[in-house]
Amino acid sequence: MNERVAISVRNVSKAYRIWKEPSARLIAPAIRSLARLFPKDSGPHRALVARAGRYYRDFYALQDINFEVRRGESVGIIGRNGSGKSTLLQIIVGTLTPTTGSVKVNGRVAALLELGSGFNPEFTGRENVFLNGAVLGLSRKEIEARFDDIAAFADIGDFIDQPVKIYSSGMMLRLAFAVQTAVEPDVLIIDEALSVGDAPFQAKCFAEIRHLQSRGCTILFVSHDIGVVRTFCQQALWLSHGVTQAQGPALEVCGAYNRDCSRAMGMSHEESPSEKSPPPAAGPADQSGWLQEDRSEYQKNAALRRSGNGSVRLLNFFLVGESGQRTNSMRWDEELTAVYIFGSTEGYSGHFRIGLTCVTLQGVELLSCSDRTHQQRLSVPAYGEQIATMRVRLPLKSGQYSLYSGLFLFPDDAVFPEDTFDFTRAIVADSVSYSAFITILPQFNLGIHGPVHIDTKVSIQPRGPG
Repeated sequence: MNERVAISVRNVSKAYRIWKEPSARLIAPAIRSLARLFPKDSGPHRALVARAGRYYRDFYALQDINFEVRRGESVGIIGRNGSGKSTLLQIIVGTLTPTTGSVKVNGRVAALLELGSGFNPEFTGRENVFLNGAVLGLSRKEIEARFDDIAAFADIGDFIDQPVKIYSSGMMLRLAFAVQTAVEPDVLIIDEALSVGDAPFQAKCFAEIRHLQSRGCTILFVSHDIGVVRTFCQQALWLSHGVTQAQGPALEVCGAYNRDCSRAMGMSHEESPSEKSPPPAAGPADQSGWLQEDRSEYQKNAALRRSGNGSVRLLNFFLVGESGQRTNSMRWDEELTAVYIFGSTEGYSGHFRIGLTCVTLQGVELLSCSDRTHQQRLSVPAYGEQIATMRVRLPLKSGQYSLYSGLFLFPDDAVFPEDTFDFTRAIVADSVSYSAFITILPQFNLGIHGPVHIDTKVSIQPRGPG
């Protein structure tokens, strides 16, 4: 096997025997045993083998699958339910044996397949960390050196010392992902497991996947989220009923798969129809409760990643809908109010800009919002707080997104003649990568083909003679 190849799959098929009735499990093997008493080319042998075959049929979950994954490459496996994706991953990992064909893998393999696989339900989370680390080839000293990082990434608190059998699916995923990525695998295999996690944890996982990619880890990824495959994978394999439909560059294969799904649904676009969102509640925005806002969710999200000199800190960030209430969901293109609450121990008075960037959970920046032209000053007394708000629209395809927020400070002379700021002289006071998470609700028959949809107007006018 070429050392530049991480995974090689050659002529792999997997068949499952389907018995007509329970007694057939005994009758058919007995008939086959009787057939072996006769020469293979004899009439009695062929007749008995044919008779045994009447008691079962073979169902092929995979048929003659061939592909290679080069070292450092990321490959997505896509297809509808029952197409054989999970079966293929289990064969590559080694938990299933192929009926025919061969699989070769170079390097240390970490896999996230079924939730809880590899965990002893009676052991605590801590004990399972050491058990899984040992299975993956780490010494106890190596696991101890990495344990604090694993526990911090999993972020399940005191449950790390409780039996795994009481864990929720989300807690199970957190611990499993933390262990599998902490061993610094050469090959990481993920089977749709991240869909179980909440938005903040998914964002953290995708950031970790990007880190693994940057150091040359090979990734094999099964997902129904075509956006994830397009974002993370250079190549893709499309399976249908156990047979390869297409393989090649991820954008091309995902496009072909999407077109096939659209035809199957009788649709001319990729957006699934769904119920219309209810109209927002009427009434003006009520700002009276903003000063008593809950900061716990923001503080948890902000701990994931932030930067800046800290001279002024973002103490809270949240969104207010058209009804005037805090929200973490919105209709397509609904106007929201982004609320920033700042604080400073030393105090600050001067020019500033606030910014907002909407990012997919996989880390792709989609759009940003800021006030480029109005000059305003921020005045925060020492140990005091100040509120700033910004009206924003997010005309995005339905789904979950993370919002990055930032506060930039400018010297008094960092102003261009057209009253815009010189951002080359901006001072980053606080930049929080995961300030909040927002769900954009499906909109009936909107027909969005890309991540961003901008409404426009079309006019038709007669063309003159000639």
